[in-house]
Amino acid sequence: MSIPQPRPSPTHGPVEPIDPVSILCFTDAAWHATSTKAGCGWIFISQQDDQLHQGTAMFENTSSALVAEALAIRSALLNALEVGFTRIWIKTDCQALVAFINSKNHPKDLYGISRDIEHLSLSFDCISFSYVSRNLNSKADSLAKSALYLTTTNYS
Repeated sequence: MSIPQPRPSPTHGPVEPIDPVSILCFTDAAWHATSTKAGCGWIFISQQDDQLHQGTAMFENTSSALVAEALAIRSALLNALEVGFTRIWIKTDCQALVAFINSKNHPKDLYGISRDIEHLSLSFDCISFSYVSRNLNSKADSLAKSALYLTTTNYS
């Protein structure tokens, strides 16, 4: 199965999914290096800008910010399948991760998670992954930071 890619804009990168009925999913992660904890957040939005669903997750023993970002995408994909979304456009502010996913190049520290993402992608009728600037990803960023903050303050 080939994964449809967003059509690039001549000046600004991907702006429009090939499938106009895809749900937009903004993902982000917040990582705390000292505790090695990661908070992940995602938000599903219709193309008419209606918020449909959102979620968070927390992970311990996370080795890097890049791994945390990959965990956020994997968590969002699992949640999308749970709620029944079949056409999705994942947007993240982690440009390196998008490049890895789209190239199917699996760095060692991401190998298992990126293989999970690749496998989960097969469950969707249509899926795209693209980079979005950090300032356009503020809702997912807030969710990720909240998930991380709640876990770090609840541990005594």
